[in-house]
Amino acid sequence: MTKITLASLGLALALVAAACSGTDNHAGAEAADESPASTVAVDNRQPAPVAEFAMFDGSSATFADYEGQPLVVNFWASWCPSCVAEMAAAFKPAQQSLGDEVAFLGLNIQDDRADALRLVEETGVLFDLGDDPLGDLYLEFGGIGMPFTIFIDADGFIVEQHNGPLTEDQLLDKIEEAFAS
Repeated sequence: MTKITLASLGLALALVAAACSGTDNHAGAEAADESPASTVAVDNRQPAPVAEFAMFDGSSATFADYEGQPLVVNFWASWCPSCVAEMAAAFKPAQQSLGDEVAFLGLNIQDDRADALRLVEETGVLFDLGDDPLGDLYLEFGGIGMPFTIFIDADGFIVEQHNGPLTEDQLLDKIEEAFAS
């Protein structure tokens, strides 16, 4: 049986505090490398939820609107330092490099709209953006951490989930793995 010392407990608490803190909303890509993450491949071909959600442009959408093209859905918030870093350092360049091959949708969760819009403007992301104000879709997908990314195939089935931040290379690798023919 392992004995927990006060020093090891203090170190663990310091690591948790460091991972959960983050006042710099523009942390570099390095922040995405340091957080714990998990990826789950979905083997039972669950369809994406049928719920309708509001888009930032005032329209409404469903996941079915994206059928016919692979879709990467990223749950993010302006209050989440890892989400902020990931949006600028991974999602924006990945979306730019893949062009129209893969659709990207960012769902803003439990956030102040003005803060979310400010972040979108600062990062210059051009992919579709919608709202999940209460986190209902996040919970329906099984989110347990932020940021949270879902990979949905062209037929509308969830093929992979990833809890935690991604670098651009990691995101591109996951897209290739998830949507390989």
